Amino acid sequence: MSETNMGRVPVGDPIPLRFDPTTKQRLEELAAGIGPRRFGALVRVAARRLLADPDRVPESLAQARRASADARRIPWAERPLDLDPATSTRLNELAHEFHTDRSAIVRVALHRFLTAAGRFRHPVLREDARTDLTCRIRVYLNRSTLVRLEKLISRNGDALTAAAIRVAVRRLLDDPGDLTADLGTIGTIRDLTPEDLGPRTNVHFDDDLRDQLDTLAERFDSDRAELMRLAARQLLANPRDLEKAVTEEIYRGDANRDKLLARNTRRQTADQATAAPAVRTAPSPQGNPFGKRHVFRFDEDTKRRLEELADEYGPRRLSALLRVGIRRLIENPAADEALAQARRVAAPPRTARVDVALDDELLAHLDALADRLGSDRQELVHLAATRILRFHHNIENRMLDEMFRAPNNRKHLLATHARRERIRRMDRGSGT
Repeated sequence: MSETNMGRVPVGDPIPLRFDPTTKQRLEELAAGIGPRRFGALVRVAARRLLADPDRVPESLAQARRASADARRIPWAERPLDLDPATSTRLNELAHEFHTDRSAIVRVALHRFLTAAGRFRHPVLREDARTDLTCRIRVYLNRSTLVRLEKLISRNGDALTAAAIRVAVRRLLDDPGDLTADLGTIGTIRDLTPEDLGPRTNVHFDDDLRDQLDTLAERFDSDRAELMRLAARQLLANPRDLEKAVTEEIYRGDANRDKLLARNTRRQTADQATAAPAVRTAPSPQGNPFGKRHVFRFDEDTKRRLEELADEYGPRRLSALLRVGIRRLIENPAADEALAQARRVAAPPRTARVDVALDDELLAHLDALADRLGSDRQELVHLAATRILRFHHNIENRMLDEMFRAPNNRKHLLATHARRERIRRMDRGSGT
């Protein structure tokens, strides 16, 4: 530490990680809800929770890989194939014997052909000159396989792709080999689109944590980035006791506490020095009857639809509408099923900000529901918003109760509403 360098907090060297945009955004929102500059500590908490239970990693990693492959697989390319009757019959019999379809056998045949083509020019030319191809079938192949086959065949002139496929099929029929194993591995391989990963994010890992992560990655034939994406998804699926865990991660040793507190003090001082002076207004004698404002994130379409629905009940009714939705979600006995269904749907990026005033009692019920379902406020409020958009019939009384739900608030809120209505009429050019 020097006069110019106040000292770097000993959390280790940065390692680059990449997450898909949805996971990255949810992590940032979760970290922002705990405190400023908490993203790195949150990611390290996810890593430690993954390392604390290594026995679950193989199955979870396999499930994540299957889910990723299912989401990214490219449809088969359908292609007609003309065969002579004898070859068609033998192919059907082989498919029936191994309880599969003809396309899977053709995919295995093409894989073997591309792996060890040998002398293929004259067999392909002879196959192309045949005139007894009276049986037409349709096979489903990977597009990359057809591209590789066409590139191989076209080196000697025209790309006789159909003839090459028939040569590959005849070779397999003459020598099936270990067809059972090949059908289970080669026959099921699909073309996949690249993973949609966002820009690189640097997160500081100490030497011990990084070594444990590398050891686990080597054990399961993976890498840091893949394991951290798995750890992030597991953390988002079960965000229990996060604030406590992140706090312990930040102040995890007495030797670090003073440095971290001093850094936090310097940052707060710098933020106050650069911040614009706040505009002070006279406090309302009634105060805010709905509690403090909390920030939640929605996608642009959901926010627009919420505003349109809230405008039906008057100006500035978005908070009341969301509070009604939250109360209905808390009262819903099947909230866990609704949450599970919402998680199965691919969510668009949530970039639109909505401020909602929530009193302490409603927050306590919301947090209790989040703990019971293994969720958080942001996810539950978004679920409440989507449900109120789907089921908003006959909520007029609940909206009125929400806007005027205490006798000491009614007079103040009615006066505020009257002033807003008068201003709105004047803006429209009407003096009435």
